[in-house]
Amino acid sequence: MNSKDMEQVAEMIYEEKKNFYDELFGKNAAKYIKEAFNGDISPFIKSNTMVLQDGEKIKAVLLHADKSAFRRGYQKWFKILGFRIFPVGAKMIYIIERILIDFSVDDIYIVSLYGEMKEFLLYNFIKANRYKRIITDTLDEELFKNFGFAEMMRPVHPKLKRLEKFCDYEGLSGIGWDTHPLVESRRLVVGGIEIDSEFGLLGHSDADVLTHAIIDSLVGIIYKKDIGSIFPENNENKDKKSLEMLDAVVGDINGKGYFPSSIDCVIISPIRLGEYRGQIIASLESILKCPVSVKFKSGNGVYPESDMKGITAMCVSNVDKISN
Repeated sequence: MNSKDMEQVAEMIYEEKKNFYDELFGKNAAKYIKEAFNGDISPFIKSNTMVLQDGEKIKAVLLHADKSAFRRGYQKWFKILGFRIFPVGAKMIYIIERILIDFSVDDIYIVSLYGEMKEFLLYNFIKANRYKRIITDTLDEELFKNFGFAEMMRPVHPKLKRLEKFCDYEGLSGIGWDTHPLVESRRLVVGGIEIDSEFGLLGHSDADVLTHAIIDSLVGIIYKKDIGSIFPENNENKDKKSLEMLDAVVGDINGKGYFPSSIDCVIISPIRLGEYRGQIIASLESILKCPVSVKFKSGNGVYPESDMKGITAMCVSNVDKISN
């Protein structure tokens, strides 16, 4: 992180538990946290910070600490707090003691989790620390419970909930299939990419056959439904971009603790699509946040697709289930 990023990260860490920090440090709480983060004062340690970034925009921040981080370096707070170290220090000692009551040497404590993509960051953190236990004291109880965290006793503050989870996850797989007829005077969209063609696919939405197959595989394994029940043929979905549908589905399942880990696709098409492979993969991976592979088949004159009757897409989606 550069200095500009560090400023943003410190602000996000403060915002996540603003009322708690204001009560602990007083009116200069944001300033104290920024100084502590800048000086690597426990538990605000830069090397224990995960940042999800899109260009210059920081989308999410996760700050964690192990048991040793709560046991050293607190003398540095004198420099930041000055004489306030005495009233604030007593509160901090009490909070640290409350944190460590349920804490073993192998456990990990989430100090802060904040941002518009915090679910994705939490997912990656859980995968990276498999078979360890995570503890957190949080205002966002619903988020953590969606990820299978259970409530514990003795939170550090009455406004917070203490939750824990053993880091593990389950792998699921779903199959998706879709076929659309080829017609003249329609745009051809595959994987969110417009293809240069005199023929397009007929459908209620933009008829993106590949994206539909992926959506079908995800909602089938997670919701036990098909794409038609999620996006019915009504005015709202008329000519709708299928990539927007996929984005909505991924956002919803992420919030429930499900994350695609890999997508493998096959397309049977009489129209050559190979030159678009890179664009299609990049388009889908930008939303799915996982590796996507796409193979193109002509049908070799055997399948109806070979006679310009349509395009078929199939896929297998692998999903990590973080929730219990």
